[in-house]
Amino acid sequence: MINKENIIGLVDIYLRQFPREKDTTKLFSGFLARNAANELFTRKNFDGHITTSAFIVDHAHTEILLLRHKSLNRWLQPGGHVEGDDTLLLSALREANEETGIPKVEMKNIPILSNSEVPFDIDSHYIPANPKKQEDGHYHHDLRYLFEYTGDGNIIFNTDESTGLKWVKLHELADDETFGAVVKKIRNLEKKSVDRVL
Repeated sequence: MINKENIIGLVDIYLRQFPREKDTTKLFSGFLARNAANELFTRKNFDGHITTSAFIVDHAHTEILLLRHKSLNRWLQPGGHVEGDDTLLLSALREANEETGIPKVEMKNIPILSNSEVPFDIDSHYIPANPKKQEDGHYHHDLRYLFEYTGDGNIIFNTDESTGLKWVKLHELADDETFGAVVKKIRNLEKKSVDRVL
């Protein structure tokens, strides 16, 4: 079960793996310090709330799957709110399944450490106010996990959530403001895997 102490522990492990990200995760650390355990995932907590998402790469790890988000009208990785999931990893996997239609058995988690619950990336980003949903502007503190797609390429995405789906070459996103740092992380992870084999 997800609890606040568990999340703080995962962030500590994450920062030991990525010490240069201490400054970029300050917003999330401050949010964790200010909010009680029962407020961390609540959509009506406009100080912010925790979300999860999934970066899905192809078998060769040269492409990443993106969806055209319906309400934000941007190409993004699948993800969303935590909804009673047992773990943050399972939340990311459920969101990926719901939004892409890819069966869970066709998404293999690529852990950054032996503890697969440690996220691949942590990102805090501002979500503008949405008067239709009666939501003030707030932050999503997104814990992101990396998966390899092992299916046959027959993907039918959820049209309630997205207006399009595409595979994008990682090298095309290397200088992208949204995905550049993620591409660098994926490449570094690949390099470490090769180094371990050698």
